[in-house]
Amino acid sequence: MKRAVITGIGAVAGNASGKEQLFETCTNGISGIKKCTAFNTDGLLTDRFGECELSEENRLYELIRLSSVEMLADAGVDTRYISAAGGRCRLCIGTLLSTTDNAYKHSAEKSEGISNSGSLASMNDYISYTKKIFGVKGSVSVSSAACASGASAAGMAFDYIRNGVCDMVVMGGADPLTITAAYGFNSLKSLSSCVCNPYDENRDGINIGECGAYFLVEELEHARERNARIYCEIAGYGLGNDAYHATSPDPEGSGAYNTMLMALADGKISADMVDYINGHGTGTVINDSMEVKAIERLFENTDKIPALSSTKAILGHCMGASGAIELASTIMSMINGKYIPMPRLSSPITDDKKIFISSSTKDIDIKYALSNSFAFAGNSASLLIKSYEEGE
Repeated sequence: MKRAVITGIGAVAGNASGKEQLFETCTNGISGIKKCTAFNTDGLLTDRFGECELSEENRLYELIRLSSVEMLADAGVDTRYISAAGGRCRLCIGTLLSTTDNAYKHSAEKSEGISNSGSLASMNDYISYTKKIFGVKGSVSVSSAACASGASAAGMAFDYIRNGVCDMVVMGGADPLTITAAYGFNSLKSLSSCVCNPYDENRDGINIGECGAYFLVEELEHARERNARIYCEIAGYGLGNDAYHATSPDPEGSGAYNTMLMALADGKISADMVDYINGHGTGTVINDSMEVKAIERLFENTDKIPALSSTKAILGHCMGASGAIELASTIMSMINGKYIPMPRLSSPITDDKKIFISSSTKDIDIKYALSNSFAFAGNSASLLIKSYEEGE
């Protein structure tokens, strides 16, 4: 099996333009959740969203463009280099494909007597745009497994590299704020009345965010040959589905537990080797509760007290791309040795003798980290990353 490493990161989110600012704002607990200006929030439970400062009308394309520019420069490559790889470089996208606002616009146009079915057929345009902006000539794989999409795409990229199918994979995702998603979660009564507070006894729901995050994943020797900077290694992943309910997870966390266990087995490590978990941590009552139960079960026969936090408390829930932006924040936390705090946490739902969770940052040595994504329809994904040291 080949080894897969990450050599380039590009990220934009509600509190950050670029990976360095993402790290600084996350570790300082500076929230990007604010009053929404992207659309009218009248009739919603909240007007607080993790909104980016964007200038273009097409929010999705701007998120992709901004994160692509940083990722390519960070990896030390350009579109010509990516294109020259041909089929040895593929594209893996994880997204909810939130151009679903096109259906909303189409419906409005029809009510005004305008016939424009082209607005319903933009998915191919979206994929073509992403391929072009990165210069990818190889095939495309799209994961749209609800809010586990981003982490699932990372798993696909990992498989392409370790099985020798590719030398490089451009991997990531982008999801913009959409009125469709906002009213969907509003109808489920899942939106927080103010600002979300994952893993707190007084949590009451989510804030929706938007982001773009892309990575260059390379085969280790390929990266070494071009003297690339290596951020970390993808060590394993797990995918699953608890098949419990259309929107609600198994309250006991069976799906989350099994997926994390699968990731550890794939990486050939035991639970006591995991130092940090970037949790799914949406801020909803059931989701947070089941995830904590699953983590406590995973570590119950060890002496390890893992550190846990959720960047959704700072970025909002970035839908299908959440696994991508959370991977970026986890990597930055790992290489800088800093814990990402939960800024509004006051009454944690977990015993600190079982799981460390705090409203303050601290220095932390992270050798292995898990990044969790647990989604609607029972979809679950857990990604295991490992710190990289030259010569290993």
